[in-house]
Amino acid sequence: MDLKGFTSLIDLFFYQAGKQNPQNAFLEWLNPKNKKKLTWGETSANIYKLAKTLKASIADGDRCLLVSENRPEWLISDIAIMLANGITVPAYTTYTEKDYKYLIEDCQPSVIIVSNDEMHDKLKNIIDESAFIRKVITFEKIQKEDYKNKYLDFNSITKNNLQENDKIKNLSLKRNSPACIIYTSGTGGNPKGVILSHGGILNNLEGACEILKPLIDKRPIFLTWLPLSHSYEHTVQFAQIAVGAKVFYAEKIEKLL
Repeated sequence: MDLKGFTSLIDLFFYQAGKQNPQNAFLEWLNPKNKKKLTWGETSANIYKLAKTLKASIADGDRCLLVSENRPEWLISDIAIMLANGITVPAYTTYTEKDYKYLIEDCQPSVIIVSNDEMHDKLKNIIDESAFIRKVITFEKIQKEDYKNKYLDFNSITKNNLQENDKIKNLSLKRNSPACIIYTSGTGGNPKGVILSHGGILNNLEGACEILKPLIDKRPIFLTWLPLSHSYEHTVQFAQIAVGAKVFYAEKIEKLL
């Protein structure tokens, strides 16, 4: 696939989604307690719905922190953030509360998207102290009495039927626009935020798709286990999209060994 004609990663996703049968299986989470299967059509619809919600809470270029294990909602959130003209800031689930505090104070996200109670427990004190955090979106219901103000439930956002006016567009993105900020640390000191552009990731995909060329016509299947918060796997996510793959998310690496 020639990716030079794409301006952004959301262009790539919706181009591929348009080529696929909307009933074709796309994403599946291999978690026995919370199995999820999504088609290309369902994934696209959920991206639109979440992006519309995010658009009401963020300004252009605002950061959105994403704290979750690998699961279908991760990809949906990442692309929805871009569609709303935000910047994804992925964070490892293994971080401590101290790690999250540093990262949040450094990037000052307007929105935090978090998967479950376990992850939220490490974030809740920081959320309460941080006035710049406008919304918190959770993939699963958490032990939080009031969902009315700062907190929103992912399933409540995505359960309604897609309306034509939900299909927002983002025509402002260019190849040099930031796609994500990935925090990485060297041998010491605090992690540093590295900005990855849409064009930079698309350039990396050119090489990846060349390697995957023999698989492109064979409906490839991927098993994803490296954290999506890692820059390598974040790029692989878009390689999977580029070749129209079916993606399985492993519950955890220990279950594969």
